[in-house]
Formats: sequence, C-alpha cells, structure tokens
Amino acid sequence: MKIGFEVFLVVAREMSITKAANELHITQQCASDHIKRLEKEYNVVLFERRPKFRLTQAGEIMLHNLLNIQIMETSMSRSLAGIAEGTVGGFTLGISTSRAPIILPRVLPRYYQCYPKVNISFTEEDTQILEERLLNGQVDLFIGVNTSPHPDYKIQTLTTDEIILVISAKLLRREFSKQEIRQMEDGIDLKRFSNIPFTQSFKTGKVNHAIQEYLDSYNVKLNVIYNISDSETQILLCASGICAALCPKMLLAAAYRHNQTCKPEDELYMFPIRNLGRELKIELVSHRNAMHPMYIQDFVHILQEELPRIADSMSLEELRKNIQ
Repeated sequence: MKIGFEVFLVVAREMSITKAANELHITQQCASDHIKRLEKEYNVVLFERRPKFRLTQAGEIMLHNLLNIQIMETSMSRSLAGIAEGTVGGFTLGISTSRAPIILPRVLPRYYQCYPKVNISFTEEDTQILEERLLNGQVDLFIGVNTSPHPDYKIQTLTTDEIILVISAKLLRREFSKQEIRQMEDGIDLKRFSNIPFTQSFKTGKVNHAIQEYLDSYNVKLNVIYNISDSETQILLCASGICAALCPKMLLAAAYRHNQTCKPEDELYMFPIRNLGRELKIELVSHRNAMHPMYIQDFVHILQEELPRIADSMSLEELRKNIQ
C-alpha cells in the first residue's frame, strides 16, 4: 500500500492531521501534503475542514476500500509466509472474557499438537466491540454472540446456547413453596420473579439484548440492582443469596463448582425460561475479503468440531438439581 494511503488511514482513525503526523513521525505539513495529493489524484475532497474535521462521502468510500485492501494484503502476507516457513505464523482472535475459559482449554491443546509454533493473540471484548475491530483489521476473526449483519462479515454459526435462570436456594425458598419450585423444573415464568433482585449484563451486551427482547414482548420488568457483564461474577453474587441472574447455559461452570462444595441450603438452582424463543447463536466471524492461511483454516475446523461438543455437555439434565 502506498505511503499516501497509509497516511490517510492514520488521519481517518485519529481525525486529526497533527496526531497522525506525530504517530507517523513526520511533519504536519508532510501529512497534509499526502492528503492533498490524494485529493488531487482522485479529484475529490476527502475531509471537511470546517466547522468540524471529518470524512466526506468520498473519504468514507476510500476508508472502507483501503481497510479491505489492508486486510487482503495482511492475509496474502500471512499465506505466503506460511508457505515459506511451514507452520510458523500468527493471528489475533477476539472472544468474550466469559467464554474464553470455557472454549480455549478445549480447543488450544488440539491445535498446539498440529501448530506448536503459531502465535495467537487474544482480544477479550464483547461482540459489539469485536465487530468494529474486525472491520478495522485489529482482529482476524472473533467468536461472537448474535452478531449484527454486515456485508463485509462472513458469519458461521458454531452452536447455539440458551439463557438460564440462576438463583440461590435461600432466595428461591423465601419466595416460593416446595410445590411451586418442583413445577419450575420444566421452565419458569419470569413474570413471577419481578419482585426478586437481579444482576444483569449491560444493555449494550448481546445476551442482554436477547433478554430485553423477551422481557419487552411479555411486558416484564426485572428488579435489576447490579449491572455487570462477567457471568462468573454474576453467579458468585447469586451464590451470596442477594440476587438472581440470567446466564447463558454454556457459562455456568462457576455454578457447578459452587454446588459441588456448598451446603445443601446454599446450593444454586438453574432453570430454563419458559417461552423464551430467543436462542443465542455462537458464531465465528471473519472478514469476507480475508483469505486465511492453512493454520487459521485448521483452527476454524477445530472450533467447528469442539463448540457443539461443549454445548452438548451442558445438557438440561446436568443443570437440574434434585429438589428436596
């Protein structure tokens, strides 16, 4: 990619010629000259200078295409390096903080046997942030939940997940009779839990979005007292008996561990939600224009095999506890 395009990309990211010049270790006049030459070459204005420095429509088109070119150049370099050096290479994977400890220990040992020299960098963020980072070339692919559609995304559904109610025995028995609790094994009605304190993910999270759609459709309002996206922290708060939570089934390992060591009166109950009708799609997302080398393709194949197995290991029968 020629130097003028590289300067343009930094200016577009920073929305400042001064900041871009400092980052590139060139003078402000030099950075400005590169932008002016591009504008003269293509006979367009790329940035509005007043009243606010911002991209024009032509600038937006150039940015979109240059990011795609940058991604294709990176893919080409990696593919050629892989051919030249065998199994040496590297890539960046985006994944949520909650799913990383569930998925990676199952996937990486298999992958290491085939590619011990490949370096993988992990970016742990929510899906919404990873969507933007993929388009900007900051990650090569990511594991997301209910990814927003985009023409530049290639989306593969690896498996599905469902949302489960987690609540402590103390809190549950305080509000419901033994007979009512037994009836909950086949699913709960969230309307009956409107008075119980909840911890919930932030509104920007994809899991919270699916939950909110369900609540709105049934005109249910939860009594949310804590907002935190980390599922393990949510489960620990549930274990303390102060609140309930709605968590993806795949992320209930902390609840299993708690129930293995706690007293019967401190156990956590886990129930499916009746009539939820909103599944969580666990998806692998890459850029449509990227051509991945073999060591990334094989990583994808291992994900495709392991994710359904992880989901199957979290059956509802394992979630249900014997209710005394």
